[in-house]
Amino acid sequence: MLDIEDIRYKTIKLSCETGAGHLAPSLSCLEMLVVLFNDYLKFDKDNVFDDSRDRLIFSKGHGAYSYYVILNELGIIPNNEIENFYKNSSLKGCLTYNPKYMLEASTGSLGHGLPIAVGMAQSFKMQKKNNKVICIVGDGEMQEGSNFEALQLASRFKLDNLLIIVDGNKLQAMDRVEDVGLNNNQLSNVLKAYPCNFSKLDGHNILELKKSFDKFFKKDNKSFSVMFCDTIKGKGIDFIEDSIKYHYRCPVEDGFVLKESNE
Repeated sequence: MLDIEDIRYKTIKLSCETGAGHLAPSLSCLEMLVVLFNDYLKFDKDNVFDDSRDRLIFSKGHGAYSYYVILNELGIIPNNEIENFYKNSSLKGCLTYNPKYMLEASTGSLGHGLPIAVGMAQSFKMQKKNNKVICIVGDGEMQEGSNFEALQLASRFKLDNLLIIVDGNKLQAMDRVEDVGLNNNQLSNVLKAYPCNFSKLDGHNILELKKSFDKFFKKDNKSFSVMFCDTIKGKGIDFIEDSIKYHYRCPVEDGFVLKESNE
């Protein structure tokens, strides 16, 4: 069973020991990933090519470190890939397709993951398969027009096997989301207007996450589902939380020292 604080510590460690940026966006989605892998996502860690597995498309590819750490804890990504991160590891700062590690798509260029997820979900429906597709997108990423074309298709084909999770941390690479496009209240209202199963929740609250996941995984739905998660970028390190500066900047550059784990 994955432990949230252990995954947080190891995610921060991965960044601090290598000097890798993109730590803050990796921390805002940590709880949703842990709950998803612990309790809901169907997969076989001993057979990652199992065709019956659910597919997770991690569209916000600039925040993948907690995802890497989880896959390492599950034994899917080997230790040497983590130990050599930012050196000669095949893992990149932005997520790159690698099916043997259950990295289902390259998503460093934003706005691509959701269209891929919609295509996968429609393919499973056409083949009458029971696989579910989960796509995690960033709120800033939702400014990409390709996402709204994908939403039109998800609505048109009533993709009840598709769950879209919005990591609503209110920040993007160079600015606040509301200073570039829609604020998150406006964006959530737009998404809620689609004929979908919509829920808005605290993305760091485990009970709220489970309640929303239950609605998708354990109930019959008639269309796609959206979980709009209010989150904090940089969650767990107080001085990088909700900071534009730390989208890419590693906190060790400003004197942060990671304390030893209590394990």
